[in-house]
Amino acid sequence: MKNKIFLLGAMLLTLTMTSCHKDADVVVSYAAEDYLAFGEAEKSYAGKFRVFWKAMNTTYSLWDYEKECGLDWDEHYAKMLPKFEALDEPGVNVPDSVLEKLMKEMAAPLHDGHMAIQFKNHQTNKYVTVLPSTLRYSERDYIDEAYGFKPYLATYASQFSEWKEVNTTIKGQFTYMMTTPGIGYQWAKNRYQTLSQKSNATEADAMEIEGLKAFIEEMTKISKKGITDETLALYNELTVRYDYLDIPYLESIDPAFDNAGIDLKYFLTQDGIAYLYLSGFALSPYLRDEYFANTFTNPTAHTQALAARVKEVWQSWFNSIQTLHKAGTLKGVIIDVRSNPGGLTNDGKYVLGSLLPKGDLQYGWSRMKRGVGRYDYSPMLPMNMFTMEEDHEVVDDVPVAVLANSYSVSMSEMTSLSSKRMENARLIGRRTFGGLCSLTSNADFESNYTGHIGVKGKTPVYVYLPAIAIFDMDKHALEGIGVEPDIEVGLDTEMFALKGIDAQLERALEYVRTGK
Repeated sequence: MKNKIFLLGAMLLTLTMTSCHKDADVVVSYAAEDYLAFGEAEKSYAGKFRVFWKAMNTTYSLWDYEKECGLDWDEHYAKMLPKFEALDEPGVNVPDSVLEKLMKEMAAPLHDGHMAIQFKNHQTNKYVTVLPSTLRYSERDYIDEAYGFKPYLATYASQFSEWKEVNTTIKGQFTYMMTTPGIGYQWAKNRYQTLSQKSNATEADAMEIEGLKAFIEEMTKISKKGITDETLALYNELTVRYDYLDIPYLESIDPAFDNAGIDLKYFLTQDGIAYLYLSGFALSPYLRDEYFANTFTNPTAHTQALAARVKEVWQSWFNSIQTLHKAGTLKGVIIDVRSNPGGLTNDGKYVLGSLLPKGDLQYGWSRMKRGVGRYDYSPMLPMNMFTMEEDHEVVDDVPVAVLANSYSVSMSEMTSLSSKRMENARLIGRRTFGGLCSLTSNADFESNYTGHIGVKGKTPVYVYLPAIAIFDMDKHALEGIGVEPDIEVGLDTEMFALKGIDAQLERALEYVRTGK
């Protein structure tokens, strides 16, 4: 009898250890290209769904929130699996459009604002991607206000005592080279026309004409295709090939600007309002030497000059606030994060955090996945906006306006939430996108049981998945919802397009000037 009890105990212990080991292996393997985790998804649509469902079941950080929103994950499995199994029936042709439609149905109930789901269609050998957030976002009434928005400041230039801009995005650099008179493409066209009209052209002129003609033709082709990784490589090749033509501002563009590029605008009004617009939170690579070195590993003189220009524009905004606040003449501050998709959290200290006291500002709560169970979460931890460590003016006695719209995402939403913690600040515009959860690398997967599922472009299932769930000060999730403005005002797109009148900026100026 004693031996039987011992044997039974040993078997139970073995089963327990095997079960724990299996779960741990499965969780860790979802972060890598592991056949044991992704093998069933290689040649089966149902296998892809099962891998997605199981991986999400153990790694997603918002299951309690999804349940509150009405999603039963087990019921969703029972509903969707037969539909994917039907695609596996013999002789069924599955074009990418059919797979995409079913993936959209699969993803539609999920609220995470950053999530991107990618399945490899083994019939076409192409990757199909859906984003739950765009499905939800498309239902909003005023999305046209935010799509492709950039502020147009010339309308208000008569109010400015200072105005500076810089655009280091790849598209911005290329557009500047193509459209600005006296440099780049426009210079080459004028030079070609001038030389072609010479009645006594020399042999050297003829060679230059031939080179300019070829350059213009190739640049026109690239411009029509638009800037992609491929066309950027072609453009950079042309800058070397036609270097002998001495075309002003024909400079290669560092591919690192794809992530680090920023459109930055600053103005100071005559009555002391300091405005800053940033297209993304990518200031740190320009303001911190160590960030610059990690971002631009082999910077050219052109890259360094652009970086210096970004620093100059930001510094002008910051210096104006410091000088005017010390003198008691600062009327207010406007920070514009409309259509800003987010970026580096460290940037917080250079934007809203440069107005706040040292020591960071709590704007909400966060938690991580800390076990393989669906609801195994860490305790709630404070989520803070970084503030500037260096000595600076604390701007808590004049109005501060943060401008946001429905395509203000991630770090823009953290900035928006933080502004609600300031008595002198107001969030103005439209409800933000609803994608606050923070991203991290798969290096954190082993400790937090979450991270990207699979490897993009390699595993048959890949999910771009935030690791840290973020909540407001009341511990409410805002994923798929966004941050509500204190003062809601839309953008009259027709007036903006025809006359450059920016109703949201005008409302921010009104609040700063009147406090109302």
